[in-house]
Amino acid sequence: MYQNIYNDYRMGESRMKELVAERVPPGDRWALINEESDIVFGSLTDCLNQIFVMHKATQFFIDAKVGKVYIEDGVDKPQPVKKFSLYGEEV
Repeated sequence: MYQNIYNDYRMGESRMKELVAERVPPGDRWALINEESDIVFGSLTDCLNQIFVMHKATQFFIDAKVGKVYIEDGVDKPQPVKKFSLYGEEV
């Protein structure tokens, strides 16, 4: 399993990440984004379990300092458009 993750990032394939949960102070409480209910989970584990149930995601990207949880949405990151000068030189 870890071999596949390494290969995806090594090949330069990057995917867009979708914000799915945020920390609710104080303590280790988490709430899902874009949900109609106002459920606040008592731990990160409970929140990740609910994300798995809803999105079937098994890879989570957690920014602990900011208090946000992301998953990959399966959409490839768009490539930047190359710009050229009047003479055909890349800018």
